[in-house]
Formats: sequence, C-alpha cells, structure tokens
Amino acid sequence: MTETISSSFSLWLAFCVLGIPLLSALICFIISDKVAWLAPLFSSLLIMTSTIIAIILFFQITKTGTFSYSWPWISISQKTIHAGILLDSKIMIMVLVVNLVSLVVHLFSISYMAEDNALVRYFGMLGFFTFAMIGLVMSSNLLVLFCFWELVGFSSYRLIGHWHEKPEAVNAATKAFIINRVGDLGFLIGLMILWSYSSNLDITELTPNYIPSGWLTAAGACIFIGVISKSAQFPLFNWLPDAMEGPTPVSALIHAATMVAAGVYVLIRIENLFTTEVFVVISIVGVITAIAGAMGALFQYDIKKILAYSTISQLGYMVMAVGSGAAEGGYLHLLHHAFFKAGLFLAAGAIIHAMYQSYHHHEVKIDVQDIRNLGGLRKKLPITFLSFIICGAALAGIPFTSGFVSKELILTQMAQWSGIAFSWKWFILIGAWMVSFVTPIYIFRMIWFLFLKDAKHQLEIIEVPLIMRIPMLVLSLCSLALFVTFAPFHISSMINFLLATFPAMNLSITILSTLMVVISLISAYFIYSKNDLHHAREFLFPHFYLDWIYDQTLIIANVWAEFVHKIDRKVIDKLIHGITYFQVTVAHLVGWTDRFLVDGLVNGVAYSAKGIGTITRSLANGKIQSYLLWTLAGLLIFILWVLS
Repeated sequence: MTETISSSFSLWLAFCVLGIPLLSALICFIISDKVAWLAPLFSSLLIMTSTIIAIILFFQITKTGTFSYSWPWISISQKTIHAGILLDSKIMIMVLVVNLVSLVVHLFSISYMAEDNALVRYFGMLGFFTFAMIGLVMSSNLLVLFCFWELVGFSSYRLIGHWHEKPEAVNAATKAFIINRVGDLGFLIGLMILWSYSSNLDITELTPNYIPSGWLTAAGACIFIGVISKSAQFPLFNWLPDAMEGPTPVSALIHAATMVAAGVYVLIRIENLFTTEVFVVISIVGVITAIAGAMGALFQYDIKKILAYSTISQLGYMVMAVGSGAAEGGYLHLLHHAFFKAGLFLAAGAIIHAMYQSYHHHEVKIDVQDIRNLGGLRKKLPITFLSFIICGAALAGIPFTSGFVSKELILTQMAQWSGIAFSWKWFILIGAWMVSFVTPIYIFRMIWFLFLKDAKHQLEIIEVPLIMRIPMLVLSLCSLALFVTFAPFHISSMINFLLATFPAMNLSITILSTLMVVISLISAYFIYSKNDLHHAREFLFPHFYLDWIYDQTLIIANVWAEFVHKIDRKVIDKLIHGITYFQVTVAHLVGWTDRFLVDGLVNGVAYSAKGIGTITRSLANGKIQSYLLWTLAGLLIFILWVLS
C-alpha cells in the first residue's frame, strides 16, 4: 500500500513538473498586450514552482529508485506503442538542470527584455520550450521522445526569430529549422528500422539481440544523423552561429544549455543500441566538430558567436566522449556545460545590455558585441566580471571548477579506451588534448579584450540590475567544484554529489592537463597582451566553408528546379494539353459520327420501315373502292411493262 501511494505521488509530481511550463505558455498566450507585464511575472513564478517540485521529485526518486509509468497510445496491426514516463536519478538530474537554467533565464529576461514589444510571445515560447525539453528528457518511448524532439525544434525556431522584423533573425531561424528537419528525417528512418525488427520502441526494452547487425548499424547511423543536426555536429553545425541573432537569454537557454544538448542526451540514453561501426563514426564526427569549433572561436570577434563556436566545440567534445568509451564523462560534462555556458551567455547579455544603455545616453553608435570595441569593464561591471571569470574558467577546465572535473574524467576514460598500443584511437585522443589546449586560449582572449585591456571609449557604464546579477551568480556557483577530498585525491562538483558518484582521476593525466592549461594561458597572454586584434581571414572559419558549400548546393538546386519547371511548363504541360485537345477532338468526331451516321442510319431504316408499313397498311383498309383502284394501278403497270 505504501509503495502504491509513493508511486502515485511520484506520478503526480512528474505530471506537475511537465505540465506547469505548458500552463505557463498557455497563460502567457492569453494575456492581453495591454497588460504584457504580467507575462514575465506569471511565467517566472510558474517555472520556479516547477523547479521546486522537480527538487522534491528528485529526492523522492532517489529514495524509491527508478520510476516508470506508461499507458497505451497507438495500436498498429495488433501491436501497441506505449507513451510513458521514465525517471531515475540520472534523468532527474537532467530535469533539474533544464528547470534551473530555464528559471534563471526567465529571471534574467525580466530586465533584459523589459522594453521588448512582444513580451507575451517571448515568455510564452520560453515556457513552451521548457515543456518540450522536459518531455523529451522524461520520455520512456523513442517515438514520444521524437514528438517532443520536434516540439523543441519548433519552439527554438520561434525563439531564434523572435525579432522577426530583422531579416537576419528570420534567415537564421529558417536556416536552423531546415537543417534540423534534414537530421530529423534520418532520426525517423532509424526509428522505423527499429520498429520493423523489434515492434517495440520502449527505451528500457529495446535490445540489439533481435535486430540484425547490419540493420542495427543502419538504425544507429540514421539516429545519429538526427543528433548531428540537433547538436550542431559536423557538417550540420553552421546553423548555430547564425542562431545568435535571437535574444541573448534565448541563446543561453536553447543554444548552450538544453536544445543542442538534447542530441548528446539521446546518444547516452540509447548507447546500448549502437554497434562498433557507429561508435567509430560518432567519435570521428565528434573530434572533427570539437577541433573545428575551437578554431572558429579562436578567430571570431562577436561575443555571442565566440560562445556559439565554443558550444559547437564542447558538444563535439561530448559526442567524441560518447563514441570513445567515455559516456559517463560525456554526460557529466553535458550537465556541467549547461551551467557554465549559460552563465557565459548571460554575462555576455549583461555586457551587451550595459553597453547599449551607456551608448544610448551618449548617442554613440558602436557594435557593442564586437570585443575590439570594448575593454576596461573589470571595474565597471564587477559582478559580471566575476561571473564571466568563473564560468570561463570552468569552460577552460581550470582546476577546482566543474569543467575541470568532467574534462579529466573524459580524458581518463579515453586514455583507457585508446590503450597503449598505437592505433587510430590515438588520433581521437590527440584531438581531445588539442581542444583542451585551444579552449583556454580563446577564453583568455575574450576576458582580456572585454575586461582587462584598456577601454576603447570612455563611457559611463553601470552594473546591470539585481534581477540580472542573481542568475549569473547562481550559475557561477554551480560552475565551481565544491567538494575536495585528499585521500584519495579527487574533486567533485555539485552534480557528482547529487548523483553520489565520484570520478576516479588519473594523477598523471591531471598533472599533464593542468600543465597544458597553464602553458595555454601563458601563450595566450603573450599573443594578445600587447597586440590588437586584426581582421581575420574567412578561410579560418569552418562556418564559412560550409555556408559556401550549402550556398553552391542551393544554387545548383535552384538551377535544376528552374530547368525542371521549364520542362514541366513548356514540354510536359504542352504535351498533356495536346493529348487532351486531341482526345476532345476525337470525342467530338466520334459524337458527330454516332449522332449523324450511326443514329441517322438506324433512324433511316426505322423511318423506311414505318413508311412501308404505312403504305402496306393502307392497302388493307377494308374498302372495295381502294382494292379496285390498286388493282387497276397494278394492271396498268403490268401493261406498260409488257408493252415496253
């Protein structure tokens, strides 16, 4: 009885965590624009409520163990697909992360978006996105997960294009939507393959035992295509830098913490379904993405685009970890990355907000997102500086930060995976170390030109409001490694503490990694401390190459479409019209023949028979005079015939 009550309580809590963000969206959408200020108030309170309930549910699940609940959803050929909820401690940590990041973004947006003309739509879509992401995380069935996957894509499209009056925002939203749909098609094909052979899409029941190896590889590869587009992996990562056209809090929520992490989360959830061949592809794609993203961040000037390329690099790092036997480290890095990358985006948003306010008062027009136009913000924005330093240190993997913990775990597990004997796996491991070396360089570059270097313009800049500072400080606190044990030595984050897992670190790898970070920071100091930034060449951006390739592909597709259109209009249409006119002409001719010849002949015979019948009937009318007349006529005809 107690167990039944506990399960019922967990179920109601789960539905509240999932349903409250949807309720937030619905309430925002029915609020009138005249009282738009109610939208941020109600939505923030509801997301806070959802977060508190998620915390209660986490401890409930930790106490009772794994919880699952499902119900029949669709029946196909006497086979039933069940929709349901699956919760354990790892899943609940992800739910907590999504809720917490969404909450701080809501709070930050209250001030950041205060002057926006579409507050109702903005906060409504924030709530809807949170609902879709939580549904994706909680789903126990891959088809249900795919439905929420699509809702995440739709809501991100609406949020990226929130400022639809800007052509750049509209183009970025459209680009993100189209590229994600390309990957989603692959995901759907993978699900169809799994269903064809297993007749089951429940995550806990799907096993590779009943699926032929070749088809299992094909299904895994197709699902990974969906991950490539959603998590911005090579070669479908070029939508993410453009997506920075959306509001900065949207970038923090969608493109750093949750949406792009959904693909990595799915990889980890169904890791047991991937074959060795698919893992090889995953590791190669991941390392290429990680290196390309790091190099792109190294030569960008826009604050948000630097962070966007950094996100691409870190996502590649996680994908590489999953493909290289370090899924545990990859998942831990996914959770840590949500905090420090969201913190960096919100800090960047605080800088942009403060600079816009200052330039507005001084009537100066400068690109406030270009790090070459900034500097000297350390004393003017101290809270923002502190938050940026802590979150940047976590991204760089500096000791005593959460990023350091997960990075060391990944490197340790990848070292065990690659082995001592030389093989292709060494190249993947070397790529991971390259990313670990480049990341502190572009982080130092950002911090130096934003905060430490002398200001380009002497302006009166004030710190952002308290409602914007609190979210940054919360995320900064979550980016620290809060627990240190010296016997045996290990450093753990808050996530480790909640999961009750403490990663085993290889001391030699930790020393080497720390030394590499130190060398990287020293190198960055000598490179940037006495030099100004110059215009970067476009060939250094992987984004540029892919855009060029896609543009050429679209040009070819447009030319081909125009050619096909002309063939359709001038050849196929004319041929169809000609055939139609010929058929109509033949039909008219047949109709005329039927009406005048066939019908005329038949009618003529009938009329002739009728006339003859009338004549012959008149001969037998019963009158003696008629008989004598016809007799005389016949005799006269006979005489004339004889005489002739």
